[in-house]
Amino acid sequence: MRTLDPPTGEGLLARLGRFSHNKRGLVTAFSLATLALSGVLISGGNEFEDGNQPPSSIEAGRALQLVSEELPVTSTNTVTYIFSSEDWDWSDEVFENEIHTSLDGLEEIGLEVLSISTAYDDRENPLHLAQHVSEDGKRTAVFVQFGGTDEEVESELNHIKHSVESGKLEVLVTGSLVISHDFDRLLEQDQVRAEIIGLPLSFLILLFVFGTLSAAALPMAIVALMLPLAIGLSFFISSYFSMTQYSTSMISLIGIAVSIDYSLFMISRFREELEGGSSTEDAIATMMHTAGRAILYSGATVAVGLCSLFYFTETHMPSMGMGAFLAVLGALMYSLTLLPALLSYLGPRINSLRIPIPGANRKTRFWEKFSTKVMKNPVRWLLPAMALLLLLGSPFLNVQLTAGGVEALPPDLESRQALEILEDEFPAFTASVVPLVIVFDDGQDPYSQVIASEMEAICEGIREIQGVISLEHPICNPGLFATELEQWSDNDRLLWQTTVSQNIIMLDVATTFGSGTDESEQLIKDIRTQTEGSSQEILVGGWSSFEVDMKQHLSDRIPIVLAFVLLLTMVLVWMQVRSVVVPVKAVLMNILSVSASFGLIVVVFQEGLLSDVLNFTPQPLDLMVPPLVFGIAFGLSMDYEVLMLSRIHEAWNETGDNTLAVSTGLQASGSLITGAAAIMIAVFSGFIFADVMIIKSIGFALAIAVFVDATIVRAIVVPSAMRLMGKANWWSPNFGKKV
Repeated sequence: MRTLDPPTGEGLLARLGRFSHNKRGLVTAFSLATLALSGVLISGGNEFEDGNQPPSSIEAGRALQLVSEELPVTSTNTVTYIFSSEDWDWSDEVFENEIHTSLDGLEEIGLEVLSISTAYDDRENPLHLAQHVSEDGKRTAVFVQFGGTDEEVESELNHIKHSVESGKLEVLVTGSLVISHDFDRLLEQDQVRAEIIGLPLSFLILLFVFGTLSAAALPMAIVALMLPLAIGLSFFISSYFSMTQYSTSMISLIGIAVSIDYSLFMISRFREELEGGSSTEDAIATMMHTAGRAILYSGATVAVGLCSLFYFTETHMPSMGMGAFLAVLGALMYSLTLLPALLSYLGPRINSLRIPIPGANRKTRFWEKFSTKVMKNPVRWLLPAMALLLLLGSPFLNVQLTAGGVEALPPDLESRQALEILEDEFPAFTASVVPLVIVFDDGQDPYSQVIASEMEAICEGIREIQGVISLEHPICNPGLFATELEQWSDNDRLLWQTTVSQNIIMLDVATTFGSGTDESEQLIKDIRTQTEGSSQEILVGGWSSFEVDMKQHLSDRIPIVLAFVLLLTMVLVWMQVRSVVVPVKAVLMNILSVSASFGLIVVVFQEGLLSDVLNFTPQPLDLMVPPLVFGIAFGLSMDYEVLMLSRIHEAWNETGDNTLAVSTGLQASGSLITGAAAIMIAVFSGFIFADVMIIKSIGFALAIAVFVDATIVRAIVVPSAMRLMGKANWWSPNFGKKV
């Protein structure tokens, strides 16, 4: 049997492999203990922030946080019921009676109903009717404001939605909390659906690659341990680090793919060593020294891409990056410890339980022959491939970006449909509300005529801004403060009691511009010119404010992130292959593959190429999608690049022939990378059918990036480019010690 050098001459990973073999019972027990720990962490719950709201690190998010903490009732506590009929007009007696009867169901809800606003409260007021009645008179809106915190109202949402029913009228329910609840619900469903689609497809691909049930089952075991550990850690970390519900989606999106891929490369190398005559222990040691080292560097390159997300501090990307990072960490940990232990138990039985699938585990010389063909005429192959990649990426030059909104939900969702009906059919419906939050110093009295006098001028200036419908609040009327609160009108007194605390006052600026438009962004800037000179701290909140600040934040930080990721990735690849040229070339190739995915997501999601099939409304891309896709896709593309280059580098060290090394390395890694890419595409494809737009677009972009990288880049660009560079590929200064 073929053996390695004595253990004292082996590297750290090879020794870890022998330890896992000799102490396989201990390693397996430890892994099962981590599963129990995962259960404990998950049972402890989480403190996730709402990923559908601006983060507290940005002005709009801080305004929202203060309102949530300080005010018992906010505008988000308003639920809107839309009643519709094809037969009756809103003023018909049967229509009115049916609404009043339906609203009786509100008495069953365990929350205080502060106000119910219907069209029938003020029939003679044109503005009131324009807010409550559609243009054709066949719909009417009822606005119900509930007492309690957002959490208390949200806990009763299902009851709120179903307590108002009618046998004669169609009833649709919407509102800020209803829409936010739908986001969370759909996000959970998306994750489950993606796993239901991705895991079985991945298992079938593993059966085809390995041809045996015993080998195909091991990667699924790694996934079964990685998922609960990463989710449990995300729950625990949420007490100390800002996390959102999107983080668990990223754990599934990234974790399943890399766990299976890492296991695939490790198991394949183990079987290769067994076929070469090595003992089980030596096969494990060699596997760890080669494939284990490669996936360690691969995981590092993925981590570099994910670390770029942490720099976007005024978005929810750090949360998503943390989720993906925990998934990669779990995948590496179990692949380098538990997997060798399980392989030790199986030994040669890794090839048992064969599955009769046509073509499974078939050995061919396709990649060697094809790469040799490409390298005979490298320029003829390279130029068309580069042109195609540039063509695929070109639509991104016309990209439009927005902070997202209700359009990110499926077009057939009730809460979205109801909101769009309000916007399209109700003449005086407020398209957007911009909250202003006045923050007081300790000990400062909000009930102050001095403050009101200053705010009066600010309110008047804001009312004159184009797009502002109204701004009404007692703090804008200093004359009220010459009297006691009890002497105010009922409306003024209720507004004061529900929007003022000892520390803040909230004012709502009603505007005609919905978020995501140039007009809304300009309106935010105009409002800030009015508030900046105030002696009080005034925060401009709302989604449009978040969008303005996030665009500026991203434009400031993206150049730094690009430089960080590209340079550190090149350093990591240099450490792997000890070459200056290869890392630069690898980074450039990956930029092309990621650019191609950028171009295609513009064609699909912005231009609407597959909108009917995938059930979405064509719209500008979410601002977070490009940096997220770059951070993740670049890391995953380098993941394949590192695994492929490691085999090419091995062949170069053995032969010293560049052309032979490329063809040999591609042949050795070709079928594995094809299988690994197919698995990643299968996992990502499950997210393409998500209901939440950002998850859908990220899943599509990653699937495209992997496909392009595993076909055009790996099959044509890499061999032709390496052939043209010849021995220069492997030049490196003589410094540093080989690891």
